[in-house]
Amino acid sequence: MADPNEEQLSKLRLVLAVAEKNGNQLFIDNIKRDIEALERGEESPIIAEYLTDEERS
Repeated sequence: MADPNEEQLSKLRLVLAVAEKNGNQLFIDNIKRDIEALERGEESPIIAEYLTDEERS
């Protein structure tokens, strides 16, 4: 089974590529913020902000 953080990073990088292609700066900034947090070993800011503890598990 793959590392959940690596799996999430991989998905975020794909989404980032699409956002950059479409020029959506808000999405680009938010996705980069999430990628940077995950690379530091921290929780995703988007998940922390929008999901309840129950939804995260």
